[in-house]
Amino acid sequence: MGEDDALGDSTARKLKYWGWGYEGEGLDVAETRSLLTTFAEGFGIVPSDDGRMPALEEIELPAPRLAWPAALAGICTNDRYERVLHAFGQSQPDSIRICMGDFTRAPDVVAYPENEADIAALYDWCGDAGAALVPYGGGSSVVGGVTGDVGNGFNGTVTVDLGRMNKVLEIDDVSRAARIQGGARGPELEAQLKPSGLTLRHFPQSFEHSTLGGWIATRSGGHFATLYTHIDDLVESVTMVAPSGKMTSRRLPGSGAGPSPDRFMIGSEGAMGIITESWVRLQGRPVFKATAGFRFADFLSAAAAVRAVSQAGLFPANVRIVDGVELQVNGAGDGSFSLMVVSFESSDHPVDAWMARAEQCCLDHGGVIDVDWRDNPRANLEGAVGAWRTAFIRMPYCREELTPRGIISDTFESAITWNRFEEFYHAIREATGAAIRKATGREGAVSCRFSHAYPDGPAPYFAFHGQGRKDGLLEQWKEIKNAASDAVISEGGTITHHHAVGRDHQKWYERQRPEIFGKVLAEAKGCLDPKGILNPGVIVSS
Repeated sequence: MGEDDALGDSTARKLKYWGWGYEGEGLDVAETRSLLTTFAEGFGIVPSDDGRMPALEEIELPAPRLAWPAALAGICTNDRYERVLHAFGQSQPDSIRICMGDFTRAPDVVAYPENEADIAALYDWCGDAGAALVPYGGGSSVVGGVTGDVGNGFNGTVTVDLGRMNKVLEIDDVSRAARIQGGARGPELEAQLKPSGLTLRHFPQSFEHSTLGGWIATRSGGHFATLYTHIDDLVESVTMVAPSGKMTSRRLPGSGAGPSPDRFMIGSEGAMGIITESWVRLQGRPVFKATAGFRFADFLSAAAAVRAVSQAGLFPANVRIVDGVELQVNGAGDGSFSLMVVSFESSDHPVDAWMARAEQCCLDHGGVIDVDWRDNPRANLEGAVGAWRTAFIRMPYCREELTPRGIISDTFESAITWNRFEEFYHAIREATGAAIRKATGREGAVSCRFSHAYPDGPAPYFAFHGQGRKDGLLEQWKEIKNAASDAVISEGGTITHHHAVGRDHQKWYERQRPEIFGKVLAEAKGCLDPKGILNPGVIVSS
């Protein structure tokens, strides 16, 4: 297979290399106009002259530096589109670099292994060739976790895409579990599980374009805000193939036998090995559902209601609050109120009693009904709740419209105990707002919502927006991101609740973890990846 040879079905829908989803998907003209008007009129964030992302043929792509051996010809490609597609994930700096046409770190080769033997062969080749190997997952990383920024100590970079390893291999309907390959994307695995009447029930916002292996490697958080919040909670066993060998944990409902190999592989972010398959816990498909919405005069009152619900042991499927700024940015409110969405679902029993108790918690803390759950199975499509739901679904498409117009728009998330939340909330908003003013010379917008809630604390999810300069967008973003991250760590939060570490958070992850634990990780990487070829700079510093 020679240069620019491609793999795969040329008639299939193509993923966008410049944004979210498939070509032909995205905000329409009216949605884009509404978004830009809201930024300009609501927050004084005025877009520059309309720009655009570069066309594929306009991108200057370095010549490939690697030549794969004949034995790997069937799974390797250096096709132009494939290299461009696999160059970046979905972070704000990724979007800026795409807009700038900066593909200097694009992978030299993209590999699509079909089995574990292929992965082992790729390790051998990369080790001998002095090449870095970057596991891609579904490419949905928002923290620089899949870029080719591996340093100058390698002779090239190979990106590994497990898209051909996407099968549900086995279903145990007695224990309610399934063995699924790591390259299965959300819709693929759910479609294969559907005939069994079971579901994994893990739905991150990236669900359509992320993989099971990626979820496990990054400790993904799903839409469900309590109880089973992370993929961690749904993993029964894991198989990971590293350059030094294969590791499979025993399939058990639980174990007290020493440090858990599952917990080591979960969150390893492609730095220790590639997750090839996993047994995961399944659930019955929900039959009983109810959703309600409540308006609050201020965000902290809404937070108090969330604490009451989370400490009542109700474990709703969803209990999220969104502040007025977030609602206004997304056209779901006028900025005068905060919104709470609470949902229950069950495959076994009606949920009315749970919903009634949650409603009382909300009313006790000053909530006013926005959408009533009674006799209203489609409640989540009405009121401010419905407007927010629609905005949330469309949100991933916004950045590809904002970046070319010089608008910085990013998010970060954390977690903090309830006793420290109010101080944390104010400190992070103030630090981020001040950083926007310093970096851009203008006011911006900082918002907050809760993505998940626990009896001992929430997971606040912040967004920030500012008017940047096209010739300095990346530097301005870094200044704001650095200040926000410094504040998160200084105020006692985690640098990430579910977005992962990647390259963007590595410096703060090293501050958060115990120093000696970092040394333990480095020793483990040295054992599993002795030549240091796997995702250099992630989890363990290069």
